[in-house]
Amino acid sequence: MDKKFETAVNRENSLERKSDKKYLSNNYPVSLDKKIINSSIADLNFETPYEICEAIKKRANIRSFSYTYISDDSLSAIQSWYKNEHKSDINLTEIKLVHGTVNAMYQIVQSFTNVGDSILIQTPIYEPFARCILHNDRKIVENKLIFENNTYKIDFKKLEASIKENNIKLFLFCNPHNPGGKNWNNEDLKEIIDICLRNNVILFSDEVHSDLDYSNNFTTLLKYKEIHKLLIIANSPNKPFNLGGLKGSYLVIKNPNLKKIIDQNYEKNSLTSPNVFLQPAIIEAYTNPNVKKWLDDLKDIMKSNFEFFKSETSEMKFEIFESESSYLPWIKFNYEITDEEFKQACFKENLIFNFYDNFYGAERKWFRLNTGCPREEIELTIKILKNIFEK
Repeated sequence: MDKKFETAVNRENSLERKSDKKYLSNNYPVSLDKKIINSSIADLNFETPYEICEAIKKRANIRSFSYTYISDDSLSAIQSWYKNEHKSDINLTEIKLVHGTVNAMYQIVQSFTNVGDSILIQTPIYEPFARCILHNDRKIVENKLIFENNTYKIDFKKLEASIKENNIKLFLFCNPHNPGGKNWNNEDLKEIIDICLRNNVILFSDEVHSDLDYSNNFTTLLKYKEIHKLLIIANSPNKPFNLGGLKGSYLVIKNPNLKKIIDQNYEKNSLTSPNVFLQPAIIEAYTNPNVKKWLDDLKDIMKSNFEFFKSETSEMKFEIFESESSYLPWIKFNYEITDEEFKQACFKENLIFNFYDNFYGAERKWFRLNTGCPREEIELTIKILKNIFEK
């Protein structure tokens, strides 16, 4: 085990939702007298790479935190990252720094649909995909994914029928899929592209977990030029480098007409200059070879942790989704215990998960945990799970 991934970060007084004791005690029925394992937040329980921290400290040492502008240096860093990591060419004018991926979905919904319109999502899905639709007074149209052989498959006939029947203008797509970490393959992507082209549907692709692909089979939709006129990509350094608190993501939009509409909506909502620390962090994350080596090591740890979890729970009545990206196993328990009983048993043990009702359209008895942490924490989590289910 790599030593830099053996120790968790002490965040008890960090004002971070993951580990801040005041926040946890105010929001969950847990005890502050013993260790709390919060496996519900999709962040890493490892230190952010040293080089990124030093870049942020260097900027902080200027001792001025005034209004920023978007530098070509940060856009160039994103451009080079896509060239090197995703074998995709993008121009600086096609990149837009934005205030987080979830907020970006709100802006996209407002930009390309009207109140009362229907928007397509594939379920089960990360809850903000639904929230951004409902909070903007639009309607959700679900294409339910098929769980088969420990992975998801798409019913493409139902997908296209739903688009036609509901006059869909916008499809909020997730690749890798959350929950589960499914990397959609070439055949899946080409079928989705063909359906969107036939029906003139704007395709928003959330790819924020793509840089945590440890199966080496992720494909960005940017590789398919035929869909560029309808495509919006969202990505971020947040997941791989634990930078969620900087509230920074970016969009890649090949069609200048789409980008103009998005720019206008951001301006209307007065979302302009980025966080003062975001751009130094992006530049260091995407250009420093030491950080790239750190990420490669992290992906090895993620894969090892996932295999360890599967091995150590192989005798349990679990169906474990065959993840290909990220550090968030998606698990179904097949025990005679209700979801509420499971949830309360976890809280009693100071263990917090994402339960089925944290995901829109999820079936009962599913939960998601976080293995982006030291092995010791995973071992303790498994011990608690066995105590709950096999006592």
